[in-house]
Amino acid sequence: MKKILINLILFQLGWFFCVLGGDLYALVYLPIALLLHQCLVLTDRGEWWLILAVAIVGSCWDVLMVQVGVMHYGSDLLFGIPLWLLCLWLLFATTFRYSLFWLRQNLWLTALLAALVGPANYWLGTKITEASIASPVLLSLGIMAIGWALLFPCCLYYAGKSKD
Repeated sequence: MKKILINLILFQLGWFFCVLGGDLYALVYLPIALLLHQCLVLTDRGEWWLILAVAIVGSCWDVLMVQVGVMHYGSDLLFGIPLWLLCLWLLFATTFRYSLFWLRQNLWLTALLAALVGPANYWLGTKITEASIASPVLLSLGIMAIGWALLFPCCLYYAGKSKD
């Protein structure tokens, strides 16, 4: 339980540093959080491959959303997304075996939750960053919901299989 709590706190702090602080804060916080994850949470060194895979898949999803015009970000982009968002994906990927692992028990419910919570986080992000959701907003949120409903349970399932 201690590892789950540490994992959750590291991610939540990372969300604030990345989203509210931008690239510089994200780049300062990321190595600290990953080092703390390594020392206090990690149970299997092979998990780094999971973290990398989830971060790549998630970042590619965000790049795709930019390429098809669903999301728009300000300047200073790396492959079409802000650097802070890439850092956030790396931090988010650390939660798949710990604070979010309980969601693996019911992947259908997880898909539904992801379809709601994923787009809601993007919408919230547009209120506090340079990001914007393309019009019509409901269509863009629907596209995000479908993607999150597919990607999140798949990554969570993979996290469980790679742990077994």
